Amino acid sequence: MPLDVVSSAVGFVVGVATGAAGSYLGNRLTDRRREREKSTADRKSFASIREQMLPLITEIKSDLEGEDGQVVREFFIIERRSIAMGRSSKPRFAYYVEDHPQLHGQLEILENRGYIIDVTPGNTPVFRMTEEFVDLVRTST
Repeated sequence: MPLDVVSSAVGFVVGVATGAAGSYLGNRLTDRRREREKSTADRKSFASIREQMLPLITEIKSDLEGEDGQVVREFFIIERRSIAMGRSSKPRFAYYVEDHPQLHGQLEILENRGYIIDVTPGNTPVFRMTEEFVDLVRTST
């Protein structure tokens, strides 16, 4: 084979490899930047929500920190005068309507943002917290 054909083939292969590697690294760095920007935006958005419902978020944070290593991700809402709290094999927190006058509206905001999910099996409203929400609550000041 003539030398110029070999050198052209080698140049082509090196060029393709360099382009592919550059594209891969560029995409990877862009993805990392986007994740950081999303995390920052999520924290700013959560800070706004936290200010709107500080007593509720503070109580949730306290409950999450107070569980001796137990993983609890569900809670129900109830009125203090209610007798039946429901039976469950899962550990759950309870939040009382009387303690949080805007509780239903606050839970709607959290649900709309994707922080909690309504998993009500019967009459007593039950919600599951997402891991993202738990992380935001735990790291909030």
